[in-house]
Formats: sequence, structure tokens, C-alpha cells
Amino acid sequence: MATKNTSTWLADVTVPSYPKLTKNLSADVVIAGGGITGLLNAYMLAKAGIKVVLLEKDRLLNGATGSTTAFITSSIDTDTPDLIDMFGKAEAKKILESHEDAINLIEKIIKQEKIDCEYMRCSNFAYANDRKEYKALEEEQAALKSIDMGAALSKSAEFGFGHAGVLTTKKQAKYHPLKFLTALLPKLEAMGVEIYEKTEVTDIDGEDTVAVTANGHTVTGEWSITATYHPFNNPKEVFLKKGMYVSHMIELEVPKGKYVEGTYEDQENPYHYFRVDAGKGAKGKDRIIMGGEDHRKEVPVHKKSFKALEEYAEELFGKAYPVIRSWTGYVEEPSDGLALIGEYDPHRILATAFSGTGMTYAAISAQISHDLILGKKNPYIEIYRPDRMPTMIQLWRKGRDYGEEFFRGAVANLFK
Repeated sequence: MATKNTSTWLADVTVPSYPKLTKNLSADVVIAGGGITGLLNAYMLAKAGIKVVLLEKDRLLNGATGSTTAFITSSIDTDTPDLIDMFGKAEAKKILESHEDAINLIEKIIKQEKIDCEYMRCSNFAYANDRKEYKALEEEQAALKSIDMGAALSKSAEFGFGHAGVLTTKKQAKYHPLKFLTALLPKLEAMGVEIYEKTEVTDIDGEDTVAVTANGHTVTGEWSITATYHPFNNPKEVFLKKGMYVSHMIELEVPKGKYVEGTYEDQENPYHYFRVDAGKGAKGKDRIIMGGEDHRKEVPVHKKSFKALEEYAEELFGKAYPVIRSWTGYVEEPSDGLALIGEYDPHRILATAFSGTGMTYAAISAQISHDLILGKKNPYIEIYRPDRMPTMIQLWRKGRDYGEEFFRGAVANLFK
């Protein structure tokens, strides 16, 4: 069976096209970036009666949003013991709560707008492959308990594959991200949001009035939101605070009902993660979308990384299931483990470096931007502000993780 080199989501959905910007415009807020972050920011602001113009340099939803595995989870890439060491118990609890709030916000939008996007609440299962990894799960559970966050640890849970133990976090979620977002597009248009594709922003200037230049034209507004990987002019507030990684994804076809539906992540470094989606109809096949083998984008090990991912899947499930699709996606890692979200210059907002939890960070950024622009209080503004200075322990903890990922992942695959 030939493997298709496109994501599950992009294969399922036709994303509508929008015109290029061909004239000067004005708005209350100008958003650069047409992924989930830009669209959720536009939605929250338009709901508040704010005039929004959104500019995308290529096609909407064709970047990271189209290549995600679409976990909607409060389980972030930094383990809770490290999170507590780096930020303290109070801040660690607030960070995890921000992601729980994000799940609730996404669910609220889906229900209010009556969007059919395969959304479901499910559990996230962090599983151990050996005793050492099980000890890490014990430490994770103890750290969560110390900040009044719950997760259940078990050695006997049945999931259809072998493991040394599983830490279960309930009330997480998953969905089809492009079905969600393409259904949101007509809602945005109805609220007056203007959307332009093939319109690359080349400069953002000004303070009280922000001038955004794209396609030789200018969109002026009171605020700008940069919802892209690369902030314009690489401002000093985010310089050296992030790095680009590549993640590899495969879609497997598996027997119906063999594996428990939900989202999963292991404890390896580089780690692996997958979701099990129930197929339609009694005779249909179930689907597993698995990702992992992340590495810095500069390291040319894509083919070997895909091979390592398929070998891991066969080792875990005990059988080589058909690989229907394979694709890559970009993940931007922050130097201290937390996204960069907030006002970095007067009237200029940034939302970037979302690590592997872009679905919830997109919703967090939408709420922060909404509250900053409307002058409302938000409990998470200080945590994620992009001009914060990482401490030595934060840099050391995350530097250790990224170093292990590099040597145990990219370097190991390079010499296979």
C-alpha cells in the first residue's frame, strides 16, 4: 500500500480560499498568521465587537495546524516535577490550570457554534515501558498531588498493548482540527472579519497606531497580533528564547476496538505520542495517529526518523499495521518550557513557541489577547509574557531535556 504524504486532516477537508490584499485598509486589530492561533484570536475579538483583519502569507491552516496530531490536553511537554522546580508550586498549578481553561474554551466554542468536528472528551494516558519510566510516573503523580491536581496511576490497566504502568488524566479531549476551524470561518466572516491569503506581512511599525505592511499595502490599526513562528524583526524580547524542531507523524490502520480510544504519550526522550480514534460503522477500521522522533530542523534525518517511528509502533503493538499516511510538522520549543504570549511592545502582541501543545496554547493566547486589548484582568498574562527573563534553573532543566532529545533521537537515528 502506497503511503500518502499529507496529513489526515488536510486529506479530509477542503479549506476555502481567500483573496490577496490589494489595497490599504484599517481595522482595530491586525492579525498575522492564518493557523488555529490567528483564527481563535480573531474569533474572540470579533465576538467582542472588535474589527479584525487577518493576513496569511500562504494558505490558511496549511502549516502547523494542518500537521498537528490535535491533542487538546493540559499535559504539557515539561514534566510537573521540573515545572515546580522551575516556577514554584503556585505558578506550576496556574500553568496547568491555564491549559484546563483552554480545553473548556474550545469546548464552549464548539457547543455554542454547533460545530461537528469529531470532538470528544477522553483520557490522556502517560504510559511507562519499563520500571525506570514507571518511577518517573510515580514522581509525576506525586508532583501533581502536591499542587492539588489529580491523576490516577495503575499497573494493571488494559489498553491493548503491554506497558509497565499508566498515569491517567481524565477530562482531556481530541477533535478534527480542520473540521473545527473551517466551520469557524463563515462565523468569522459573518462577524465582519476580513481574511486575506498570499499576503505576507513584511513589517510592523508604530505604537499608538500600528502599521502592518503586506503586499506593498498597509493595514493600520490600534493593535497587531503576530501568530506565527517568526516574530517580525526578531525583537530582543524573544531573541534566543526559542528553537525550531521537526516532529514526524504516521497514520496506522488498526483492527476495530483493539485499543482504547484516547490520547497517549510515553516517557522516552525523544518521546512518542499517539491517539486512537474509533472508526465508523461496525466493520470499519480504527485509526492511530502517532508522532515523535523530534529533532532540530537543521539535522537531516527525516527518513531515518520515520523508520524509527514505524519500528517503535511495531515494537509497541506487536505487529506492523499498514501505514496509510506520513508527514512532518514543525514544533517551536521555548527555552524555559513556556510559550511566549503577550504584549512585547506597545500595542503589539506575540503568540509563539507553543512546543507540542499548540491546541491549548492557541486558546490561551486568544483569551490573553482579548483581555489585553479590552483592558481586562487575566490570571495568565504575567506567566506567559514574552519579555520575561528565564532563570538559570529554567534554562538548565530545559537544556538538559533538549540535549537528551538531540543525542538519543537525532544523533542515534543519524547513525542507524
